Amino acid sequence: MGTRRLLDNSASPHAKLRAVGLDEVRWTEGFWADRFRQCAAVTLPHLWKLAADPDWGHALENLRIAAGLAEGTFAGTHWQDAWVYKWIEAASVVCALTGDGILERQMDDAITVIAAAQQPDGYVASQVTARGWERFQDPRHHELYVMGHLITAACIHHRMTGKGSLLAVARRAGDYLCRTFIERDPALAHFPLNPSVIMAAVELYRTTGERRYLKLANAFIDGRGAAPGGSDLNQDRVPLREETQVVGHAVFFTYLYAGAADAFMETGDPTLLEALERLWEDLTRKRIYVTGGVCALHRGFSVRGGNVWSADDVHEAAGPDFHLPNATAYNETCGQVGSFMWNWRMLLATARARCADLMEWTLYNGILPGIGLDGASWFYTNPLRWHGREHELLSQDAHQRFQPGTPPARHQICCPTNLLRTFAELHGCAYSTSQEGAWMHLYGGSECDLGLPRGGRIRLRQETDYPWDGEVLVRVESAPEAECTLMLRIPRWAEGTELSVNGEPAEADARPGSYAALRRRWCAADEVRLSMPMPVRLIEAHPRVEEARHQVAVTRGPLVYCLESPDLPEGMRVSEACLLRDAGLTPALEPDLLGGVVVLEGQVLRVPEGDWSARLYRPVPPAEPEWMGVRLIPYYAWANRGISEMTVWLPIA
Repeated sequence: MGTRRLLDNSASPHAKLRAVGLDEVRWTEGFWADRFRQCAAVTLPHLWKLAADPDWGHALENLRIAAGLAEGTFAGTHWQDAWVYKWIEAASVVCALTGDGILERQMDDAITVIAAAQQPDGYVASQVTARGWERFQDPRHHELYVMGHLITAACIHHRMTGKGSLLAVARRAGDYLCRTFIERDPALAHFPLNPSVIMAAVELYRTTGERRYLKLANAFIDGRGAAPGGSDLNQDRVPLREETQVVGHAVFFTYLYAGAADAFMETGDPTLLEALERLWEDLTRKRIYVTGGVCALHRGFSVRGGNVWSADDVHEAAGPDFHLPNATAYNETCGQVGSFMWNWRMLLATARARCADLMEWTLYNGILPGIGLDGASWFYTNPLRWHGREHELLSQDAHQRFQPGTPPARHQICCPTNLLRTFAELHGCAYSTSQEGAWMHLYGGSECDLGLPRGGRIRLRQETDYPWDGEVLVRVESAPEAECTLMLRIPRWAEGTELSVNGEPAEADARPGSYAALRRRWCAADEVRLSMPMPVRLIEAHPRVEEARHQVAVTRGPLVYCLESPDLPEGMRVSEACLLRDAGLTPALEPDLLGGVVVLEGQVLRVPEGDWSARLYRPVPPAEPEWMGVRLIPYYAWANRGISEMTVWLPIA
């Protein structure tokens, strides 16, 4: 046990925490256990059906055409191959944990096709080969992106199944990339547009021990901003080590930073960590949504030094300082997945609780809203304000979630597969280890059997109704004879947290935004109880966030709440609701609503909109507010009851 890591930094000399095996942790019951089961039973087969269907997904068919196994024309996006690779990554984990023989056969069949599509020199990208195009003519063809996902999937597949079939393909691809890119041909400087290949190259190094793959990753990092003609769209106008602000496409920059954090854990290059810490501060202080969204713009401009005439055209991008619009927020689900991946690596590199806090917050409020409660419908964009049927749709927006089996399946592929692998692998991020002992990052019903770096194993069982309740019970089922430290994360919102061991108050610092250290010689049947108060909190934004001035967001525990029109009295609009500072919202469990949620019940002041037809401005009419009973739901659960209005931010009265 313990060799099946999602990210194998077990030998990384500059990592403060070690990832644990995907076979060392299991969700047992509750919130994340339910979602893992849904992922295995619904999402995984649904996305396979679409990928394998030449009329809908066309993803496998493209690879067959590239391999000469089928005739036809390439269809879909330039990154269509990644659908298959991310599916294999998730299926490898689910298959190893469930023993699903059908998944194993599907993976074997897909890998046979992938191997056949690979060219003799190791290149594999069906969007180019199937069309008979020349290689590396345009960075937007995403050749390095799909090969990056291939390599990552191969490492996970090898660890989870013990098979080397896909890893052999990945090694040939990695060797081809080493020959092509390590010398940094200036003509190819900007081709790592969406740089999944950096994380992939580091992971291939960790898997094989071949140092040339780490050299490849660092060549891609060093190449950012090193050649003229770069753009803020993909963070390659300025060298990474000199960068001071987060700009450009959210997936591009989060994948770049995640890859750089991986490289730091291997090399210890302080200039990389300094840059990543600086950029983390810039993102979290100036351009992140209250939901964890990292992508304000559908399309806009990146301006440096006030020179608008030299601005870069950017899309799906972080915006200017404090520019966080609500109704037009892009917040692509993949961007939040990328943020999670970056923070996971930063947590392993630094052991800083703030990274785990942002992981959790993003998971519940930035990633989870991207998938419907049915496990098979999804959103690409995650706005914080929605005007119902009247909402003007921008790129990738939808009035309703994209439904199973409906167009445009061929073009809406990256977010569903990213959601799939995130939920399949999430348990691998719940715990980690260090020389001191075991660390608990994410709370949910689970059990773990962790090998400790100093020897011995510790078995823990976690029982909780989190995120609905802040009580967490950790039972020690077995432990090494020597002293060992349990590090329990105290979320930044958890003021007044109490810790006890076997019913006695624990002598540990339980400050919010830190890890409480419990060191002792543990015995079987020891119990640790973590009690985190979950009051309803009203959150305000920085005064420069104009779109949220004199408004509040409502949170409880790790969840952001929203007001959705199905929860309003008939005839009332979301825009008519105002909260009082002492609104007195009360939590209430609704087991039959939206899969079972805790809602917040209370009253708001209704200020009727009146008639706005044929006018943009008007004199303020006399106020005639009235009290109205409403309930707020977790933001992740909105848009599961038909087309609706919704808002996260509410005016404060």
